[in-house]
Amino acid sequence: MKIAIVYFSQTGNTRKVAEAIAEEFEQAGHDTACFSIKDAASENLKKFDLIGLGTPTFESHAPTPVKDYIQSLPMLSGRRSFVFATCGGASGNVLFDIAKRLKGKGSEVIGELLVIGEVHHPAPCIVGKSPGRPNLEDLNNAKRFASAMIQGMGSPHERGFNGLKSKKGFYNLIGWIASSDRLVRFLEPKPKLQQSNCNQCQLCVRECPMDNISMIPYPVLGSKCIRCYRCLNVCENKALSANWRIGNAVVFTLWNEKFMQWFGEYTQPKGSD
Repeated sequence: MKIAIVYFSQTGNTRKVAEAIAEEFEQAGHDTACFSIKDAASENLKKFDLIGLGTPTFESHAPTPVKDYIQSLPMLSGRRSFVFATCGGASGNVLFDIAKRLKGKGSEVIGELLVIGEVHHPAPCIVGKSPGRPNLEDLNNAKRFASAMIQGMGSPHERGFNGLKSKKGFYNLIGWIASSDRLVRFLEPKPKLQQSNCNQCQLCVRECPMDNISMIPYPVLGSKCIRCYRCLNVCENKALSANWRIGNAVVFTLWNEKFMQWFGEYTQPKGSD
C-alpha cells in the first residue's frame, strides 16, 4: 500500500507524531512518504492509497495554512484518509474540521488521533504548558494508532473510530468564532520589530506560513498575519516581540485550565505536568 502523511508543523510537535506514524507504516512494509505541507505542493496525492493529514490546534481549530492546503487539493474520490492533531488544551473541533474538508474532496476519512503537545504560543499564561510533549509514550501511542489503522482498514469499529462527529461544546463555539483571522488579529497583539536587534537574516520571512513578511529592508508584517507568532519564536536575536498586556488577559480568560476543566474539554491526561 502506498501511504502519504502530510503535516503542518512549526515547533516540531506535529512533525514528531507524523514521523512516528510513518515509521510504523514503514516497518509494516508499506511504501510511505512523509512530508510537510510546504513540500507537498508538487506531490500528487492521487497516487497514494491512504493519506494522513496532521495539524496543530489554533484557537480550537485547524490553522489557516492547513485549511488552504485542503482547499487546494484536487478531488480525492476513492482515496481513504485519516487525521491527527496536536493540542495543548481544548481541542474543540480541530479533527472534525479537517475531516469535513477532506470529505468535501471526496475522501473517506477512516481514523482520528489527538496527541498532547507542548504549548509554544507566547502568551505568558500558557507558554510552556505540557512541557516535553509529545513524549515517548505519546509517540508510541501514535505508532499503535497506525498499527490499528492497518489491522482494521475494512472495519472502523475495530479501531474504536467514533465517526468524527462534531462537538457542540463551548470550545467548538469559541473555535468557530476565533476561526476568523481578522478577529484573531484584533484580539491578539501584532509582533513588533526592534530594529536594533535585527541582523536581516530573513529567517522570519522563510518561516512565516502565510508568506506575510517582506524585507523593506527590515522585516515588515503584511495584512495576512494569523498570530501564530512563528516569526517571534524563531528569531534568535529576539528582534520581534509582542505586548501581551491585553492579549494575555483574553487568552487567559478563554483558555485557562480551570475554565477548560469546567467545560470538560481539557485534553491534558491525569498525572501530566
